[in-house]
Amino acid sequence: MNWRGVDEAVAVAEAGSFTAAADMLNTTVASVSRRISELEDRLGVKLFTRTTRHVSLNPDGETYLAHCRDALRMLNAAEDELSDRQAGLTGQIRMTAAVEFGERVIAPAISTFQLLHTEVSIDLDLSNDRFDLIEGKYDLAVRLGEFPDSSLIARKIGERRLLACAAPNYLKRFGHPNDPAELRNHNCLRGSARQWRFLHGSTLKSQHITGNSRCNSGVAITGMVLRGLGIAQLPDYYVEQHFPNGKLVPVLPSFEPEPEGIWIVRPDNRFVPRRVRELIKVLTQEMKPT
Repeated sequence: MNWRGVDEAVAVAEAGSFTAAADMLNTTVASVSRRISELEDRLGVKLFTRTTRHVSLNPDGETYLAHCRDALRMLNAAEDELSDRQAGLTGQIRMTAAVEFGERVIAPAISTFQLLHTEVSIDLDLSNDRFDLIEGKYDLAVRLGEFPDSSLIARKIGERRLLACAAPNYLKRFGHPNDPAELRNHNCLRGSARQWRFLHGSTLKSQHITGNSRCNSGVAITGMVLRGLGIAQLPDYYVEQHFPNGKLVPVLPSFEPEPEGIWIVRPDNRFVPRRVRELIKVLTQEMKPT
């Protein structure tokens, strides 16, 4: 009896109306309204503020249904777990990652996973925006750099290096900087960061840089560097392959900062479906150095 009306209340909160909630649950508006009224009577509080045109959660409803959503997610995950144990992996995994890293690294890892588990569908959303995982109903996200939000469960699965580099023809014309402070005399091709980070001994310091180009695409910045337009500091997976053939050379390698973390993160739910756990295993394996 404690669950009676909870599904209906959550559906109304998510759909924004009793009619849409009834459609979502394949029932009638009268049934949804009756179940919610019974739930409110049992709790002794009103969960929703109703007008003739609009329904919205009140503060008590926000608090109560936040816990209910968590409980329903755990219940659904537990049922998925039992289903997974009785058969091969099935269902959907929804995840997000940064665009370029997702294209170069995550998508191939997902292909490896799906060759093993053909009945699992994966919805991969590539964006440089950091979405709210619970609001977006994501199972997983791959985050780069600093330790993720502590409200999420985070596991480090790899590292990336930030490498300053330039084309030989640029350095021939303008010289090699010997200290990060000398970058102020160079054309620095900037991505989203206004400052570059360098390690001075054991201290990480930020260096302000200036230049005539800014772009939020690592691929585009790499192309500019290859053409000799300036110096850039980029993650290793953009530029490292150009070092062996001499198209790019490291700049200030003795000041290279410590590697940044690559994190797999998920909402703080107690139960995690086996399909999600298996994908995390594959992602972790794919991140290991070869």
